[in-house]
Amino acid sequence: MTSTQTPAPTTTPAAPGFPAAWQQHPGDAALFWQHDPMHFPDPLAPMEAAMLQRTLGPGFGYGARTYHAPIERVEVRAVNGYYYQAMVPVQGTPEEMAAQGQRAEQAIQAVAGRLGELWEEEVLPEVREHLAAWERFDLDGASRAELVAHLDDTWARLGRVWELHFVTVLPVYLALSEWDELYRGLFADSGPLDSYRLLEGLPNMTVEVGQELWQLSRRALASDAVRRALEDVPPAEVPAVLESTAAGHAFLAELRAYLDRYGRRADKWTLTAPSWTEDPTPAIESLRDFARRSDADAPAVMTQLAAVGRERAIAEARERLAGYPAAVVGQFEAMLSAAQAAVVLTEDHNFWIDNMTIHHLRAVLLACGARLVADGAVDDAEDVLMLVPDELRAALAEPGGDLRAVVARRAATIERQAALEPPAVLGTLPDAPPPDDAFGRFVAKFFGAPPAEAEAEGELRGAPGSAGRVRGTARIISSIAEAGRLEPGDILVAETTASPWTPLFATVAAVVTDTGGVLSHCAVVAREYGIPAVVGTGAASRVIADGQRIEVDGDAGLVRIL
Repeated sequence: MTSTQTPAPTTTPAAPGFPAAWQQHPGDAALFWQHDPMHFPDPLAPMEAAMLQRTLGPGFGYGARTYHAPIERVEVRAVNGYYYQAMVPVQGTPEEMAAQGQRAEQAIQAVAGRLGELWEEEVLPEVREHLAAWERFDLDGASRAELVAHLDDTWARLGRVWELHFVTVLPVYLALSEWDELYRGLFADSGPLDSYRLLEGLPNMTVEVGQELWQLSRRALASDAVRRALEDVPPAEVPAVLESTAAGHAFLAELRAYLDRYGRRADKWTLTAPSWTEDPTPAIESLRDFARRSDADAPAVMTQLAAVGRERAIAEARERLAGYPAAVVGQFEAMLSAAQAAVVLTEDHNFWIDNMTIHHLRAVLLACGARLVADGAVDDAEDVLMLVPDELRAALAEPGGDLRAVVARRAATIERQAALEPPAVLGTLPDAPPPDDAFGRFVAKFFGAPPAEAEAEGELRGAPGSAGRVRGTARIISSIAEAGRLEPGDILVAETTASPWTPLFATVAAVVTDTGGVLSHCAVVAREYGIPAVVGTGAASRVIADGQRIEVDGDAGLVRIL
């Protein structure tokens, strides 16, 4: 007799030394939680965890509802300090779910054809209004009451901007994913990266940041005093040295203008990392590296080569489609146009939303922290990152408390958590495989799948990120501040990369990361720079030793230790 009982939910095995306690939210134990080391590899400060709960979770849910995606809501938690998220799927009969999937596909298709219009006419103007409001506010001159009100306003603005973030990125990554699927369907002999060749070399904000820094490096070389300062002085001391000469002073003005335009970004997606406007050392590291390079290594040269390859690939594909029905050719052209707009927005949204909002929130929080230092409540302005929003607001509104013990206790907790190994998943496993729909497939291409087992000793497998095969010296890099360790031809190996790392891509011969998939930031930028990349290896930054010779095969998603 066949049983009609529903099988019991399967709980993920407990990870040694990583207890998951769900007392505060008992229902969390029934959800399927996934760690995101691509964006948040380190333990979160309490204020940062609160920020993510107020932005990523609600924003993702808003975007999912906007496009009728089969996601009821997205929950965000810091478990033992580490970021986890759970996508709670919509429940329904097979017929109801099929109908919802059809509505979602129609909604996405309606937007995919107008991604540029959506961004330029609707999203970016509103985002700029919020950014301008932050820029206008006088953080230093505000009264205590005005600062409290501005803090409240900041949280509200963040929530709205991150709704706009997911209204943008969901159709963007779906357009890229579905373009890849169309291309593979049309050309059965295509490789895993062939469809993306038709999207390379397009101008975007991330590439612009690198190109403008390169131009600044050429102006630095025109002055012996500036060149010597970059070559001989530790990066943190360069601004002071530049101030000592007329040529240096003039160049420093140019550097500050560059930072004012492009410097509201940090080398990690984190509140704890200062942006370049706060600490220009990472930008100066990249500037010094560029100054050592020849003009043949200019980012503009690399992107131009990528653009030439793109046009060649498009022409070849159109030639192969010459005998296809007009409807198929029309679909190819429409989806190519949508994917080209989408690949630009993968970087532009990151510049205008991700980097800018974190920069402005950090600035507001540090201004609040300065008031608490003056009150004697904390010792350092950055100590506010160890508080949660309600604690900070109360301390500002009613001064007189002492929060130093709370700050010290939480900082010690984060230090202990840094030694933990967060498991990839927690909670309860889904009782069925995820639906094979366009939404699920794009998520898998962005975050990547678990790497395949190596077939030989000294090999690591990941996902193909950018085409090509090279050999070079591995440099294990954990922060853009280590840019000075990279020599031309080295291979950058990192747990993850963020957009401010982009200037490093002009120096290295290839990139290898522990995290990400073919649509991750690292893979997209590597294709822009025309260097091989293998992403989502799981452990390359721990398995490969700094200084080892390795071979990177971007087409195969394979790294060999030589």
